[in-house]
Amino acid sequence: MLHLQGALPYQAINGLIAAGVIYGVTQEIAIQPASLDLSLTDRVYRMRGSCLPRKGEPMEDILKHSCLFTHDLDKPLEHNGIYLIKLAESLVLPTTVHAAASNKSSSGRINLRARLIADGVPRFDDIPAGYTGALWLEISPKSFPVRVHAGDRINQIRFYQGEARLSRSEHHAAFEQYHLLRSLTGAMVPTSEDCVGRGITMTIDLHSQTRVGWRAKTAPEAILDTAKFDHDPRFFFEAIERPQCEELILHPGDFYILSTRERVLVPPDFSMEMVSYDASKGEFRSHFAGFFDPGWGWHERDEERGTIAVLEIECYSHPFVLRDGQPICLMVYEHMTATPDKLYGTDIKSNYTTQQGSKLAKWFAL
Repeated sequence: MLHLQGALPYQAINGLIAAGVIYGVTQEIAIQPASLDLSLTDRVYRMRGSCLPRKGEPMEDILKHSCLFTHDLDKPLEHNGIYLIKLAESLVLPTTVHAAASNKSSSGRINLRARLIADGVPRFDDIPAGYTGALWLEISPKSFPVRVHAGDRINQIRFYQGEARLSRSEHHAAFEQYHLLRSLTGAMVPTSEDCVGRGITMTIDLHSQTRVGWRAKTAPEAILDTAKFDHDPRFFFEAIERPQCEELILHPGDFYILSTRERVLVPPDFSMEMVSYDASKGEFRSHFAGFFDPGWGWHERDEERGTIAVLEIECYSHPFVLRDGQPICLMVYEHMTATPDKLYGTDIKSNYTTQQGSKLAKWFAL
């Protein structure tokens, strides 16, 4: 299916690289069905605080007065420290293409906050059409120290032509056609105004698993190294067992990994984003990694379709009682300009393709 407006697919991103619109991509594995993983360089700076450029101001100028010191990647990024890292990629976007960025799922699950900054653009994670220049990443480990390495892919960028998001009526039509939500047992979730509107609402699961989630330790016992994939989760997280009352009290400042009680799927002609904090859902934020590529939860056999979503949750200002089955996140679907040549899960494998329950990031041995 072809749309004039929407997210650019795998083959179009490849074309942008070949045409010199995207510079600095050295790993083919970085190209995803509807996004591109961005890579860290070894230019890392410890900053006085979070900082955005004024319109037209290059980040190199900000470094002159906001950088505390150059950081050596042989040492970990400190807990709650704020760092600015130059990315390997740069852009020469045409006036018809704009972009948005998000944490990758793995970095989101260790509470390693990453926000994209472009020279002279006074907002995070948003690249305007026609942008030419370098890309930077503001990064902060919010739960425990993390050692990163040049070449690590911490965040991702999605390219668009025009307005990609589906309207309310288009969400209803797609929900009916593909049965976008399934129960944990595979039954189709019926259409209702509670779950289908400007996106698809999913709910929290505090019942189906013996261990319903994880809480990051307030005093972590180790440093996470992104070059190692055998970390003991007990040094970083506490398991959350299924509460007898099916309620979990979220505390401000704590970081939780939980999962949905529905399975969701992204058909090949769509991409999806778990959108930003919605105050109507409660006093918490339910994600830090928002992109889902075409093919998520997709199978040729309808009865096998759907994969749960894992959520990174942080509570605001005061304790909040989260109850089993409560609305927790909004999934907004986007048109693709074309069906990707490669699909998530089928052609491009992931640590989370068939995840069950609140799975931790790929760096942990479970």
